[in-house]
Amino acid sequence: MRTPDAIYDDLLRFQTELSFDLEQAFYRSSDAWHAAGRVLDFGAGNCYYTRKLAARNPEKEFVCVERNEALAKRARASVHPYSIEVVIGTFTDVAEDAAFDFVVVRHAMSYLADRAAFMQWIALHTTAAAGVLTIDADDAKFYVRPRLPILEAGNEEFKEKVRASGGDRDLRERLQEEWRQFKFCHSRTDPLIVHSDITARKELMYMFMMTVAEYDHGSPLPNNVREEIDSWALDPTSYLQYGMFGSLFNKTE
Repeated sequence: MRTPDAIYDDLLRFQTELSFDLEQAFYRSSDAWHAAGRVLDFGAGNCYYTRKLAARNPEKEFVCVERNEALAKRARASVHPYSIEVVIGTFTDVAEDAAFDFVVVRHAMSYLADRAAFMQWIALHTTAAAGVLTIDADDAKFYVRPRLPILEAGNEEFKEKVRASGGDRDLRERLQEEWRQFKFCHSRTDPLIVHSDITARKELMYMFMMTVAEYDHGSPLPNNVREEIDSWALDPTSYLQYGMFGSLFNKTE
């Protein structure tokens, strides 16, 4: 039996491997990213994604913020040899005099009950030409064939928990106006579709689904859940995609 933290650690690694390369276009197109020396990764989890960014950009310094203490401690033990500082807590636990040139918010904005407080803090703790990259879920782009009723029911239950805690899964259009209020102008928003068409991607997608199911239904997985996902993996005609979006913003003062 695995702990929820161990399961979530795997989930974040699989999620990163599925989408990391797709997300690089946002960085390549951002002048703020190219010029950035100090980067904040908010809601960084186990910092697996940050380590991959740091490996490609060794000239940058990263500060990762994660409220899950177990994940943050794992991250601290694995960030060497990169220039990555891990802060346990939320944005208000970052040093008061901290200033960043770029902010990465992956799959974290939708969980914030008070996005305005976070955006205001970012506005106060970023340099004049700073950029923000937000990546989050686009549930309208989720599609699976054949249907997976148990897995999908678990996903819906998870979404309800997010909403009940004050989060928001429907951010694609709202963020533009919200960031504008804090003097960040919208640069670009593009879809990010992770799909299972490539054989190696399908296997990784299978492992990701198994981990999501384990997080939703417990460890070890109930037989009916495992059998449902196994049947999808064994079906040569099966297909799955999940949708995300990426939005870039630039500070205007």
